[in-house]
Amino acid sequence: MDSKIFLQCAVSIGAAALVAGCAPDTSERSGAGQGRLGDSARSRDESARAPSVANRDTTARPPTTATNPAAPGSAAAPPPVLPRLVARAEIRPLEDNTVRGVVEFQHAAVGSGPMTIHVRLMGLAAGPHGMHVHMGTDCAMPADHLNPQNAPHGPANAASGMRHLGDLGNITADASGTVEETLRDSLLGGDSSLVGKVLVVHEGQDDLSTQPAGDSGDPIACGIIEEAGEDVISRSDAPNPGV
Repeated sequence: MDSKIFLQCAVSIGAAALVAGCAPDTSERSGAGQGRLGDSARSRDESARAPSVANRDTTARPPTTATNPAAPGSAAAPPPVLPRLVARAEIRPLEDNTVRGVVEFQHAAVGSGPMTIHVRLMGLAAGPHGMHVHMGTDCAMPADHLNPQNAPHGPANAASGMRHLGDLGNITADASGTVEETLRDSLLGGDSSLVGKVLVVHEGQDDLSTQPAGDSGDPIACGIIEEAGEDVISRSDAPNPGV
């Protein structure tokens, strides 16, 4: 009887052990399952934050890349059109005067327009001085004012036929005897007939009316107007012509 009870107990204990060994590891499975659930929750959260098609910003924005100017079919930007320097006169003193410098004649950048005259002189008496383009090519013996229209002497702003082509009016020296002025002459415009003529600076002021030369006194400086080979006005390293 005791042996039967003992045998039954042994069988029961063995069966219990067998059942326990075959049972799944609930702690590991539970952990794995929680990991997957967490992943699923994050996925849901991210999808909830993602904007819907209706809520997306559809505002048009400019492209972030520039067109390659060298790419086939692209048009290169045209070069800038600059004023063209056409003539220059190196002004030197006459007799015992001390006037010297440079006067340059520059055409308009595009189309028609006034002639720009850059004047840079030194060594003058303070005040106004008449400046004219004379016929001839010799500063020692300048002829009459350049006057192809056979017009009377007049101011630089006079209309065509009311002044000599060579009448450039007055320039004004400061207290140190220096002139740095830019004149604009509409009558000269693109005219290049002044090349080869002489530019004369006079001792006194041109009164702009007395015939035939404005009663501006004796010539004190002169230069032959020559065709310009280089635009020095636009160069920052150009030397001061008055030095």
